[in-house]
Amino acid sequence: MAKRKMIALRALQLSYHPLLAHITEGDHFQLTNHAQLSSLSNLEIQSLIEQMTLSVVPHPNKPSQYYLLSPAADFFFIQQHPYASTLQVQLLIYPLEDAEFIIKTLSFIAPSLHHGLQTKALHNLSKRHQLAKQYMKSVPSKRKLAVIANTSASAIRH
Repeated sequence: MAKRKMIALRALQLSYHPLLAHITEGDHFQLTNHAQLSSLSNLEIQSLIEQMTLSVVPHPNKPSQYYLLSPAADFFFIQQHPYASTLQVQLLIYPLEDAEFIIKTLSFIAPSLHHGLQTKALHNLSKRHQLAKQYMKSVPSKRKLAVIANTSASAIRH
């Protein structure tokens, strides 16, 4: 049974579980740039952090440290924003003996499911953007979305 805990980002001592580190060493991510991060407002950073729950196990020898059980490139990227250090993140703390099962589920099952549901992410973003302009007072520009996605504004189309 996992336990939930809120912890300040400035106090969080987090590293990948050794098994996760081994199975993700071949992962590739697009390099991020400062423009992507600086285009996000403090409120957007806060909203993104509030939606995150990090699955962890306690470090077996260091009580104030946790091992992360799933790849978290988005978290590590957002954590670099200066405002993020003032926020708290939610941890889902599993018993150490559940680590391998959780790593398997979050490293293989979740990405497979996510990919199947998000094969047209930029297409969906474009459609949402178009419809949101009809119903919302303020919508992020396609240029801003392109900067965050590290792509061109013309790639966000349907």
